[in-house]
Amino acid sequence: MPAIDYAAALHDALYDPNPDSSVRRTKELIIRELQDVDPRIEIKNTEYFNHTFSPDLVISWPGAEKRGKRFVFLRLPDSPQYFAEDVELVSELHPIVYGLDGGTNLTASLNAVSSFSRENNVLVTDVHGIDRLARNRKTRNVANLVSSALIRGGRGVMDSAGAEGISATVTHGFEAARQANAEITADAVQALENYLNPAQSRQMTQFLQAVWISSQGRIEGFPGPRELSGEISDESLEYLLHFDPINDPEFWRALGTSVTVEQLSRLTLSGAPKNLQYLIRENLDRLWSRQMKVVTGELMLTGDEPPVSWVVHRQSLCLRGDDYVAYFAQNSANLRHIKSAKSYGLTMDELRQRSRNVHLRELTMKTGGESFTVEAEGGRSVLATESLSALPPSYLKKTRVVRATATTRGGQEIHCDFLERDATAVTSTRVSLENWLGSALPLLWDLPPWPGTIVPSSLNADGEDNAG
Repeated sequence: MPAIDYAAALHDALYDPNPDSSVRRTKELIIRELQDVDPRIEIKNTEYFNHTFSPDLVISWPGAEKRGKRFVFLRLPDSPQYFAEDVELVSELHPIVYGLDGGTNLTASLNAVSSFSRENNVLVTDVHGIDRLARNRKTRNVANLVSSALIRGGRGVMDSAGAEGISATVTHGFEAARQANAEITADAVQALENYLNPAQSRQMTQFLQAVWISSQGRIEGFPGPRELSGEISDESLEYLLHFDPINDPEFWRALGTSVTVEQLSRLTLSGAPKNLQYLIRENLDRLWSRQMKVVTGELMLTGDEPPVSWVVHRQSLCLRGDDYVAYFAQNSANLRHIKSAKSYGLTMDELRQRSRNVHLRELTMKTGGESFTVEAEGGRSVLATESLSALPPSYLKKTRVVRATATTRGGQEIHCDFLERDATAVTSTRVSLENWLGSALPLLWDLPPWPGTIVPSSLNADGEDNAG
């Protein structure tokens, strides 16, 4: 969609000689401008215009019951005094009041409500303030978050200079938090507190703190309200992962220090959000679990989603492929509700094919009514032991491998059960997702080899879809 000069277009709409056409054009322009700031929002156009108590527009977000709504009142100020009275009348709704320049001194009207609007969580703005938010989000990744947060929970007066100021200050603050620079980070925290209601300010400050801690900054030195657990709340993380794609590897790497597989499993996420792919891709070596289970045919792909992607399904973090779903959990009890179709185990040929890049220390095999275990010593692969090599090929053809103990690339041992299609870390070992994907998943499911490092992401290094 081509860029538009909203100020000029809004002026033309307001001075349209046809009143009905003027109202329609004005509201359509403002709807388009708001959606330039946050394309995810849904906006309902009411039948009112410049009404005392009834909103002109109603903004809602995905999952509206959880995230709420925000009313937008359009105002044609007659004078700063009357404009201030209008803002006070609707202040209990904590709305956005959008001042329309109808020939009066709009700047004076905005200034007249500066303190009141901030104290009462009302965002007062105009065409220039919203337009600046829209422009900033197109040039700065972190500014996307700021712009959306202001629409959702902004307060105070925000003209063009104010919108530019908070976007720049918070963007610089995130960069400063990566360096554990207290002074500039403190400026960002203060800007968030000034321009956002307490809930939105806390959410954005949590993101700043996570970046601060990941940069080896001590939590005691963080220049703002501290989340002593060091974690981001579930609601904040859900909000971030559903947000517009943020293609910033350093941001996601920093945030990963505060995220766990257990927390991701608690979230309610629809589809396969790109930000979830970014987060996991940058933290495959850091996110860990103790069990993995593979199920076939549970999640069907849609035409809009890549063939391999991370999702949250059935209270578990999952890697979804075109014919399988791999579930991960920090506690094995968390996967008891996930049932996989029974398998008869692997033939020796299948095991050799799947384990080309996996070191196996022990095998449990079954043939007829007998079962036996073969174990290697001294770091050798069990597949190269004399006892296994001595078995006649005709006997091996009748044999099924039902369990195996493998060593991951990180040096941990995991038990793979081919009957149940699951794998469990030995003792209390923490196994990274990267090591699960490089060791257990190829054993439990017949997969084509991934090129290079084991990063089954739907996004390449440039953040673009590989699929299609």
